[in-house]
Amino acid sequence: MKTSLPSGTVRGHQRGIALFVALIGMVLLSLAGIALVRSVDTTSSVATNIAFRQASVGPVSKAIEDAIYNMFKAPVALRIAQTVHNPGRGYYALLQPLEKPNGVPDVLAGDYATMSAKYAAAGLPAAVVDINTKMEVRSVIERVCSDAVIPAPGPWPVSIGRCDTLPPKVSPAGTDNKYKPIPLPPIPNFRVTVRVDLPNSNTVSHAQAFLR
Repeated sequence: MKTSLPSGTVRGHQRGIALFVALIGMVLLSLAGIALVRSVDTTSSVATNIAFRQASVGPVSKAIEDAIYNMFKAPVALRIAQTVHNPGRGYYALLQPLEKPNGVPDVLAGDYATMSAKYAAAGLPAAVVDINTKMEVRSVIERVCSDAVIPAPGPWPVSIGRCDTLPPKVSPAGTDNKYKPIPLPPIPNFRVTVRVDLPNSNTVSHAQAFLR
């Protein structure tokens, strides 16, 4: 003999299954929405970083040009002395300790607050603020020498054993009655590290150039 369940019970089970399917659909839609928001945030972050990098090219170039002028092109009385530390003008006659693996000096490394405190404590010049972008530009010039301690009383000659140097530039021309040439000292290399920050954000850019 065939029996059947009351119609009310069947309709109740159907309503329960429909609710379960609807809940699953809502969960899937929520996950899709979260993924879309994260994708948009990532795209926006990448676009912002690219725009910041492009905008920082100008301030970085200006900082490097200023370093070239202060080291080589300024009047002799105003040039930075190559053999003496001068933090007030952002110059070190030796590579500084605690350098990061990527070559960034310690005073220009870390988050904004940490870097600002170290930079100010070192007595380095105030950051240059770009008028148009409001970016803060800080730079350090280092002579590529590896002495751990400055020999007393201060200035010391450049030597191949202590510094990364280039041979002096000598004219290839010659004469029949040429006297013995005067020996010229090797030419030291200098490294300029520039950091650009956008205040109230985590955006930062580093750049380096070598001067010879």
